[in-house]
Amino acid sequence: MAGQTETDLAVADEMERLRRERPHARAFLDPFLGVLLARGPLVEALAMVAAGGPAPRPDPIRLGQGACLEPRDEFPLDRLALQRSFETLHTVLAASFRDARSDLLNLGQAACQEPELLYEAVSHMLADRRAALVGLGHSCGVDPRVLGFWCVQLVTPLAMARGRLLGPLVAEAAWNRGYCPVCGSWPGFAVRGSAGLAMHCSFCAATWRFTRRECPYCEAPGPSGQVYVVPGHDAERVAVCRRCNHFLGELSAAALPGLRPEIAALVLAPIELLARQHGHVPATMDWRQMVWT
Repeated sequence: MAGQTETDLAVADEMERLRRERPHARAFLDPFLGVLLARGPLVEALAMVAAGGPAPRPDPIRLGQGACLEPRDEFPLDRLALQRSFETLHTVLAASFRDARSDLLNLGQAACQEPELLYEAVSHMLADRRAALVGLGHSCGVDPRVLGFWCVQLVTPLAMARGRLLGPLVAEAAWNRGYCPVCGSWPGFAVRGSAGLAMHCSFCAATWRFTRRECPYCEAPGPSGQVYVVPGHDAERVAVCRRCNHFLGELSAAALPGLRPEIAALVLAPIELLARQHGHVPATMDWRQMVWT
């Protein structure tokens, strides 16, 4: 319990530091404080359970050919773990994201009345069955974007726990591709250092190195197209591929020293929103890509 209290204080302190140093991002930081505090111990608990189960064996040949370890559409979605995530996070989400509160409360009520709703919705999300997810949102009387956001938030702890288990299995693999070596998802953000980009998976939070001067999404060569920054904070930027129109948020390794990457990356949210408003495309499973009105 003491260790958990220390962790909670560290998260709260880091978020408060961001609020002080990046006041322009406060509206994007504040809703996630409760989520981060509740999600941390949940991921720890789920990771302990996952460690006791089977894991795929890495095949160096397949990894060398670009096959990830466990594709996202084959993610072992555990009903009990998903229900645990719902019970831990749903109330926090409804309290934190006030613009979507009505739809989130309706989803919570529907999930209690229809036990298969949550599993069905997240399964559609993992398999990229967008039409089915939109139809399910309409049948629940909620904005499909809020349903998608809800699904991402509730499955993310399961994905992060899985990433902790599988990430070390491919840590030494030869890998210099734009997608995650664990689950094949696109990066949610990157940290730029002297050795290139350290990619952070938008789904399982695994990390990998990317040193090629190409778009991680479509492998278009050369520099990016449009770049968005907040004046005075050039070390935090969003770069858009001129060919495929996907964007990737980047932090300089020296930009926010001492902060864990998942918290530091929240300062990218305002410029990521700007990129989205201009029609550019983010990673699909990134928990930071919230619904904004």
